[in-house]
Amino acid sequence: MSNSKTCLRCGGTRLEPGVLNSTGRIHFQPENAKVFSLKSSDVKLQANICLDCGTLDLVADFQKAEALVGGRAKPV
Repeated sequence: MSNSKTCLRCGGTRLEPGVLNSTGRIHFQPENAKVFSLKSSDVKLQANICLDCGTLDLVADFQKAEALVGGRAKPV
């Protein structure tokens, strides 16, 4: 359990780490990923659930995502 983080919704400190699953792991795939890359375009997600309010906090491997898009980001 992580005591150094707080829930973004309620400020609670009872966060439990875990992963999201379906028939396999859920990954983020950048829309602008380089097509010809030796690496897979899946970006691993880590999750925490707040045991006080149920909010899920997702954190992606932003360094891999940046490498996949070549440091360029399109405005949203």
